[in-house]
Amino acid sequence: MSNLQSELAQMSLAGAIAISAFGIISSDISSVSAQTIPSTSQLSAQSLPPSQDVIGKTVVVENVTAVSQLSDVRPTDWAFTALQSLVERYGCIAGYPDLSFRGKQATSRYEFAAGLNACLDKINDIIASGLADKVSKTDLATLQKLQEEFASELSTLRGRVDALDAKTAKIEAQQFSTTTKLVGQAIVAVSASGSGTDNLLSATGSPTRLSGKANATVISRVRLNFNTTFKGDDLLVTRLEVGNNGSNVLNNLDSANGTFLGYTGFANSSQFDYSQVANTARLGILRYDFTVGRDVRVSVGPVISLNDGLDQNGFANDESSDFSAHLFNNNPLTMPINGPGAGAVVAWNFGGSAFTLRAGYVAANANSPTPTAPAVAPNGIINQGLFGDSYQGTFELAFSPTNSEGDNPFTVRLQYTSAAVNNLNYSTVGLNLEWALTDTIAVFGRYGFGSINNPIDTIAAALPSYTNSTNSSINPQTWSAGVSFPDLFKEGALAGIAIGQPLIESNVGNATQTNVELFYKFPISDRISITPDLQFIFNPNNNSNNSTITVGTLRTVFSF
Repeated sequence: MSNLQSELAQMSLAGAIAISAFGIISSDISSVSAQTIPSTSQLSAQSLPPSQDVIGKTVVVENVTAVSQLSDVRPTDWAFTALQSLVERYGCIAGYPDLSFRGKQATSRYEFAAGLNACLDKINDIIASGLADKVSKTDLATLQKLQEEFASELSTLRGRVDALDAKTAKIEAQQFSTTTKLVGQAIVAVSASGSGTDNLLSATGSPTRLSGKANATVISRVRLNFNTTFKGDDLLVTRLEVGNNGSNVLNNLDSANGTFLGYTGFANSSQFDYSQVANTARLGILRYDFTVGRDVRVSVGPVISLNDGLDQNGFANDESSDFSAHLFNNNPLTMPINGPGAGAVVAWNFGGSAFTLRAGYVAANANSPTPTAPAVAPNGIINQGLFGDSYQGTFELAFSPTNSEGDNPFTVRLQYTSAAVNNLNYSTVGLNLEWALTDTIAVFGRYGFGSINNPIDTIAAALPSYTNSTNSSINPQTWSAGVSFPDLFKEGALAGIAIGQPLIESNVGNATQTNVELFYKFPISDRISITPDLQFIFNPNNNSNNSTITVGTLRTVFSF
C-alpha cells in the first residue's frame, strides 16, 4: 500500500472520495457519469440520468446504499472503513452496473475531482435540509482543502457539464420527435449500355423486345427511414421511397414474352436493385424489431424484405455501397422473392456462441385475397393471400467465430428455401461465404442449387420462351464470387470485382449467361460518395447468338 493510500485511509472522507472515484470511472477511458457531476441547476447527483455522457464515453453506474452491496469489497480490505463511512454518512458512492467496485484501478485528477464533486453536492443537500450537524467540522475542513487543491479540475468539469446541458437543450428543441430518428438516402445514377446485336434473342432463339442498344438513362431513388424506439432495445422501421422509374437495358424485356419472373436472377440478373422504383411515394418497409429473452431477435411486419435479415454479406449486399446488379447482392435461387411483402424473420443466437439460426417467411401478395391468372401462368391461377403464391420460407444457419480482437472476419451461411412463385415451386439450397483476409482485402461468394417445378403443367408452359424442356421440372444452379478492397487509396473507399452465372441449366438455352461487375466507391465526404461501375454480360439470356452487353454507370449517393 502506497503512502498516499495510507494517508487517504486515515482521512475517512478524503479517502472515501478517492475510492469512490475509483469505482465510478474506468481507467481505460477518460469519461465520467453525469450521475456523479452536478449541472448548472445544482441538481443532486442522484437526480441526473445515469447514462449521460460528460467527457467522452458513457459509463452507467449504480448508487449503493450499503457497502455490502459491492460484490468485490471485503471487510478485510484496507479501505473498507472509509467506504463504509462514505456510504452510511453521505450516500455518495456508485458502483458499476454489476455492483462491482474495482477499487484497484488507477485514477486521474479529473476522476478524483468527479468523486469529490458528488460528495460536495450531497453535503450541500444535507446542509440545505437543515441537517448541518450531521457533517463534522473535520470533514468540512478536509473538503475545503480538497476544493482548493482540485479547483481547476472542478471548474473544468462544471464547464463541460454546462456545455453538455446547452447542447442537450438545443437538440431537444430542434428534434421533431423524442423517440424517432430520420435517416435519408438519395441515389442518382447515370447509366449507358450497348451491344453488337440490335435485338437480343431469348434462350430458345426467338426474338424479344429486348433491344441490344439503349440510350443513356438517369436512375434515381430516394428513401426516408423513420427509426423509432420505445424501450431502447426495440426498433420500428417505417420507410418511404420514391424514384423516377428508371431502368437499364435488361429491364426492357417484355414480361408477356416469357420473362422468367419466378427467378429474378435470370433475365434480370443485371437489374440495378435501386432501379424501377415508381415516381409516386410508397411504403417500402414497415416492420417492428424486438428481442425475446437474451438470444432471440424478431422482426415482423406487413411490409418487410427478407434480404434485410437473410443472405447478408459484408462485401456484396448493398446496392448503394457496393455492387449494383441483383445477382451479386443476393442468391437468386434461395431468395426468389426480391420485393417486399408481409412476414417475419427470427434470429436465434445460441447463448453468445458463433452459431446463429435464422428463419424467415414472406408473402408477396398478402394484401390481396383474390386469385389472378397472369399471362406467365396460363394454365393456372396465383392463389395470393398470406399463405398463397407468391410466398417464400427460408432457414439459414450462420457460423461466425470471433477472433482475439473481437471481430468476425469469417462467416459462412447455409440456407434452405421452399417457395412458390408464379406457379413454380422452389426447393433450393444455398451457401454464402465472406472472409476478410486482412483489413484491406476480402473474398466472398454465393452458390445455390435445387429444383424448380410446375405442379400444373410443364416448365415450358410457365416459361414459353425460355425453356425447350418438356419436363415438369428443371434443376438449376447459380454462383457468384469476388474480391473486395476496403479503404483502397482512401479511408472509407471500397473497390470490388465479381463474376457469376445466374442460371446454369442444360434445358434453358444453348449457353450460360455470365456476368462480370467491377466498381470503385470514392467518398467525397462522410455524406456523399461517387461510384463508377462497369458490367459485362456474356451470352445474355443463355443464348450464344447474343453479343456481349456492356453497361457503364456513374452512381452518386447522398446520405443524411
